[in-house]
Amino acid sequence: MRNPKIIKKASGAKKLVLWFILAGVMVVQVFFAIETATLGANLASLEEKERELAKKNQELSDELVKTTSLSAIGGMAEKLGFFKTQKAIYITGEETVAKAP
Repeated sequence: MRNPKIIKKASGAKKLVLWFILAGVMVVQVFFAIETATLGANLASLEEKERELAKKNQELSDELVKTTSLSAIGGMAEKLGFFKTQKAIYITGEETVAKAP
């Protein structure tokens, strides 16, 4: 028959191995929990940055539309000394110099 001391030693060794496995699983669990929390914080930061950039993009688009409108360009042209003529002067192909009608 088997010796009871050997069985007790074997069961003690099994318990020790099980404790090491359990400790390893717990360490891995904690590591993954920390990693998940870190990735969540990074994701939140990137989403906030995306919202800021989308807002800035919208502001720049609005400014572009305002500055390229015909009324804004007309106002800038007047400030630079250009003016809208009251009469158009046409040059025909036969004449070499433009003349008033």
